[in-house]
Amino acid sequence: MWLLRRFNAITLKVASWTVILSMAAMAMVVPYEVFGRYVLGNMSMWGSEFLQYSLVWASMLGGAVGLRRGYQVGITSLTDSLPPGAARFVQAVSHVAMLAFLAFVTYYGFDQVAMNRSQVSSTLGIPMSIPYAALPIGFLIMFFVTMEQLVDFLSAKPTGNEK
Repeated sequence: MWLLRRFNAITLKVASWTVILSMAAMAMVVPYEVFGRYVLGNMSMWGSEFLQYSLVWASMLGGAVGLRRGYQVGITSLTDSLPPGAARFVQAVSHVAMLAFLAFVTYYGFDQVAMNRSQVSSTLGIPMSIPYAALPIGFLIMFFVTMEQLVDFLSAKPTGNEK
């Protein structure tokens, strides 16, 4: 378990810094693009594509960081209305269902990356596998975070007065 925790800690630290740097880069490119368009009358060719790809990476990695920190929205009306044992069972099933979903989209995401490895972006000239990789990498990080959350959930002793 300590290996999973350590892996997640390192991965989420890298993801957090990547999100910060990506957002900082976007914060610099947007005013540059506005200045170029309205003051100089000349926009760069690469700005729009760079912003799109940066936003995709920031969104996917930020989603993984947010999952770890508990920022996701949750509807607990079902588990709140169940007895503690049944609520725990439903929560465990939801973790397993989430793992299955994340494994599915990670697998097919990497398949999509492989299919697009020879395609090149129109203005940046980078392989399209780089922007496409944001999805399976983000989902893979979410998979490991959810795995850690499931292990923590299963190893926690029920208190009996959970609601």
